[in-house]
Amino acid sequence: MVKNLVFDLDNTLLYWKDEYINALYKTLKDLNYNLSFDKINDIDNCIDSYENYYEYLTKESLVNFINDRCNMNFDINFIDLLLKNHEDCYNIDEKLIDTLDYLSSKYDLYVITNYFTETQIARLKNAKILKYFKKVYGGDTNYLKPNLKAFDNIKDKENSIMIGDNINFDIIPSMKVGMKAILISQEKNLKYKTIKNIYELKEML
Repeated sequence: MVKNLVFDLDNTLLYWKDEYINALYKTLKDLNYNLSFDKINDIDNCIDSYENYYEYLTKESLVNFINDRCNMNFDINFIDLLLKNHEDCYNIDEKLIDTLDYLSSKYDLYVITNYFTETQIARLKNAKILKYFKKVYGGDTNYLKPNLKAFDNIKDKENSIMIGDNINFDIIPSMKVGMKAILISQEKNLKYKTIKNIYELKEML
C-alpha cells in the first residue's frame, strides 16, 4: 500500500525557465561583473554539474568549484545573492496546486532536492505549494542524489514512490533502496513507469 510520495523539485514540481538564467544575470550585474554570454553560460553549466562531483552541497565548495572550473574569483557573497535571486524562480500553477491538494489528502508528500534547502523552501512557498509537503530535504542538509543515503530520511520505503525527471538521480537510486518510482518524461520509457507530467498522478493514484 502506498503511503509516501517523494518528489524531486526542479523540472518535476517547478520547471526551469528563463527566470533561472535571468537570476544569474541579475546576480552578476548587481556585483558589477561584465561577462560575455558564453562565460555566463559556462558558470550556469558549472552550477548544474556540481552534483556530478560531490556528495554534499556547501556554499564554500560550490563557489570554489565555480572559481576553479570557470576561472573566476567569486566569494560567498556571490552564492548568497544568487540564492536570494533564485527564490523568485517559481511559477504559480493552479493545476499543480489542485493535483497536490488531492495527493496530500491520500498520502504523505516529501521533497528530496539537490539544491539548498532554504532556497527551495522559499520557492515552494512562493509557488503556494509548500504546505503540501511534510518535509523538504535539501542538498546542504542531506546527501546529494544519486547517493543512496539521500533517501535515508524516507521511512517505510517499500510503501513509498519516488517521482522525478532524472533516471540516474531519481529513479535508479530510489529503486535500489526499495522504493517504487515514476519517471516524468515526454519520451516513453519501456523500462520505467513513465508519465508526461505531474498532473497524471491524480488519475494514476
